[in-house]
Amino acid sequence: MNKKYPKVWGLVLGLLLLFAIPVLANIISSATATADCVGFTLTVDAADLTKGLQYTIDFTFTLTCNGSTTTVSGMQTFTAPGTTASVPITGTWPSPLAVNCTVMGSAFLTTTGVKFPITINGSTTASLTCSLVQERMTGGGTVDVGLPSTQVVVHGTNSDTFDVSHGFEIHCGAPPPKNNSLEVNWPDHHFHLDTLTLGTCVCNAAFLPPENPDAGFNEFIGAGTGKLDGKPGASIVFVFTDQGEPGTNDTEQMTIFDPSDTPVLSFPQTNLTFGDQQAHRVGGPKVPPCTL
Repeated sequence: MNKKYPKVWGLVLGLLLLFAIPVLANIISSATATADCVGFTLTVDAADLTKGLQYTIDFTFTLTCNGSTTTVSGMQTFTAPGTTASVPITGTWPSPLAVNCTVMGSAFLTTTGVKFPITINGSTTASLTCSLVQERMTGGGTVDVGLPSTQVVVHGTNSDTFDVSHGFEIHCGAPPPKNNSLEVNWPDHHFHLDTLTLGTCVCNAAFLPPENPDAGFNEFIGAGTGKLDGKPGASIVFVFTDQGEPGTNDTEQMTIFDPSDTPVLSFPQTNLTFGDQQAHRVGGPKVPPCTL
């Protein structure tokens, strides 16, 4: 009988040692993220941790854009401050997204390997509207040019007052995208834009808000090259504004140069006599409204 006691005590001792070892039953209790066209901010909450021990979070996002899938993975190591921890993680996509995409993800603690779905923008599968941003201004109209600072050359003579009409669709960008158009007409002359070389769009506090504040800008500062009276080699610098409806507060100023860089039409900021100029923004992440 006595010979059995060592076996029993050995079993009891083994059980005591087993229960004395910390159980790594750590889990992810939540994983939430916000994501946009540039990257993500992820917060992982973990529980049942052992204070002072190091843990590693392994996470994966899957982007699907136009049928093509891209996997973005990473790891974050942290030391448990207690039995729970909230771990922030930030990152960017391999490049800013230029098309609409969906994203989903998962995370797990490497000690357990149990994957936990990431809630992204409130959903397990988030849609990201990232179609290439298009900022542009469209419109046209007429200005009465007759200010003392106006310089106009018409067939070699100066004229004090006349109408200048214009129509356009021009895009913001550095450099501006293609497919821009601008036509300017004044007595006996015509300028046709071939290439827009500068398209800077800003929200200028000196002007009124645009008709659509969400466009994010009310001033278009531009330059380009084109034809004067059908002959190449001319150039233009101009500033157009959108200062709300009905368009009478919209302004334009411009200087057109002939191929020898001699100004043939120049006038300062002038209100439209009639017409309208409108700022637009389509696609891309939302920008602060131009409300001034």
